[in-house]
Amino acid sequence: MMHEPPRWAAVALAPATLVYATVVAWRRRRFDAGIGVVRLDPPVISVGNLVAGGTGKSPICRTIATHLLRRGLRPAIAMRGYRAAATGFSDEAAEYASRMPEVPIAIGADRVSAVAALPEPPGAVVLDDGFQHRRVHRDLDVVLVDAVHSGLDRGMLPSGPRREPRSALRRADAVVVTRAAGIDPALSARIERHHGRPPLAWTRHAWTGLTSHLGGVESTEPVSALDGRRVATVLGVGNPASIRRSIEAAGGIVAHDVAVRDHAAYDAARIAAIVEAARTARAEAIVTTLKDWVKIRPEAARFGDLPVLVPTLEIEFLSGEAAFFAAIDATVEGAAPASG
Repeated sequence: MMHEPPRWAAVALAPATLVYATVVAWRRRRFDAGIGVVRLDPPVISVGNLVAGGTGKSPICRTIATHLLRRGLRPAIAMRGYRAAATGFSDEAAEYASRMPEVPIAIGADRVSAVAALPEPPGAVVLDDGFQHRRVHRDLDVVLVDAVHSGLDRGMLPSGPRREPRSALRRADAVVVTRAAGIDPALSARIERHHGRPPLAWTRHAWTGLTSHLGGVESTEPVSALDGRRVATVLGVGNPASIRRSIEAAGGIVAHDVAVRDHAAYDAARIAAIVEAARTARAEAIVTTLKDWVKIRPEAARFGDLPVLVPTLEIEFLSGEAAFFAAIDATVEGAAPASG
């Protein structure tokens, strides 16, 4: 999750927030009027959020893409590609390529052009982080709300985490709660107050296993392999606290947390520092995310006999699973083709 300023700083940033809110309101009015909106030929399913930071968009996008593949469609994932590397791939794009190599990825700030540049036209487009990218018409607009850090009680950027006012939830077709421990009536009521309806579905992030990397060999381990194990964490993601909680829930002992920023880069010097810190903390393994591992992998030999564990993360529905997939099915079956 984005690091929010302390309350005193939020007060100081209030004038900047007012300017930001004015610009956002102007953009909303233009897009509400249809100015600059482009309809793509394939149906578009957007997955986004109201706040800056991680709410679990990537696993939800993978879930949707997997469902579309099972329906026989050829989906593509379109994304901005924040902080793309020299390869043109961002952290999230590299993660998608690793987990779903059969799904093409359209990368670029201009997602209309990025989709048009794909070698083959897709059967559907999943728009990653698309709620504010309103230039692309979407046939289904899904907004994620993090159960732990919803941001609904905080201000707009830069004094708070929200990208838009709470009323923006009204234009979403569906709200899905992520990282939930269960159905929270208070959060449900708050979402319904701004969205007009209760959340369509409640989900949590479930670890289904661990991929262990050691000496160039990849193997799988159950999540229970963390029980009683001292680990160091390397979590260059938007919400690292949720991963630490999952480690501890599995019985793992976080002996050291290597502080890295979201979208962190890794070179030989940083890897050496990580290994030294882990050994000083007497860690028996490193736990990192797939998003980090795809960047760490070129220097993985530097970990020596210290295994690197990457959790396999999937979305588990606590409620609303049938309604969620029914909305996707209705979208791809009923999307109108572009006119001219």
